[in-house]
Amino acid sequence: MNAVPLAMVEVSDRSGRLLVRHAVRHWPLTIGRALSADLVLDDPHVAGEHLRLDRDAEGVLRAQVLDTVNGVALGRQRHDAGGAFVWNDIDTLDIGRLHLRVRLADSPLAPEQALPRFPWGMAGLTVLAVLAAFAADFVTNWIQVDDPQKRAQRLPGQLLAMAGALGGWAGAWALLSKLFAGHPNFWRHVRIASMAFAGAVVLAALSNLLAFMFSWESLALHDELVWAAVAALAVYLHLQLVVLRRRVLLAGLVAGVSLLGAGTVLGSTWMQHKRLARDLYMASLFPPGWRVAPAVPVRQFVDEASALKARVDERRRTQEAAGAEDDDD
Repeated sequence: MNAVPLAMVEVSDRSGRLLVRHAVRHWPLTIGRALSADLVLDDPHVAGEHLRLDRDAEGVLRAQVLDTVNGVALGRQRHDAGGAFVWNDIDTLDIGRLHLRVRLADSPLAPEQALPRFPWGMAGLTVLAVLAAFAADFVTNWIQVDDPQKRAQRLPGQLLAMAGALGGWAGAWALLSKLFAGHPNFWRHVRIASMAFAGAVVLAALSNLLAFMFSWESLALHDELVWAAVAALAVYLHLQLVVLRRRVLLAGLVAGVSLLGAGTVLGSTWMQHKRLARDLYMASLFPPGWRVAPAVPVRQFVDEASALKARVDERRRTQEAAGAEDDDD
């Protein structure tokens, strides 16, 4: 028996957690669920003898797919029963619900890595992100309250509520990361949540400002879509830390759910109010000097207001008629 293994095969689960490290002492190597296999895998989606590995005289590692229903996948290429292919020591091989990596004895050894030091940069970024989230929450509540005394009274509760919301949200995602990926990544989840909240506040304010400057009312009337888009991006970034693979599928899933939710909200608003926006007009006003759009002449404003009055009167008469019919019933 060789003192130095010919190769090392590592088996990990979907989360990347190492399950088995098998030293290869001879070629060929049979992989499967049967006890007759050289490398026994405990996965019901693996055949008794699923895969055979062999290395030819030129040192090329060749794989032969045996009698299996599920086959194997090397990157994006799938190989069914009876297929053969070359497997290098870079790509990961998917067999059943497990992932295999191989390291040949004569493969070049990666250089030694230095021990990680305290990530001062990431710590500073986390602090800045949390401060930005608290500042955005403070400004939002400060604008809504006119009385300085009430602002001071609400500040401690506001800070505690924000800290609890950030901690609870990041803690829930950290628990999922620990369960499915093996690492909680709590502070990364805190950064994502903080930056998403602060970014949503800034983008919503910017959309209201642009609506005021250029008379683009739709930006202000649909600013909830900005929050929905930022929330979808944040959820996708959180999921990347939970599910380490299939990121394209995750992006499509999050985008699809977000579009479906936005369509549902707009459709519900239309059914209730016969319009896509809940508000009738912009609620945010800025200094008049910031206006870029040209002013509307008085005659045009009066004509448009008259037309609006006619529509409002017609809708009121319709509602009164519908109410009268309900009373008769």
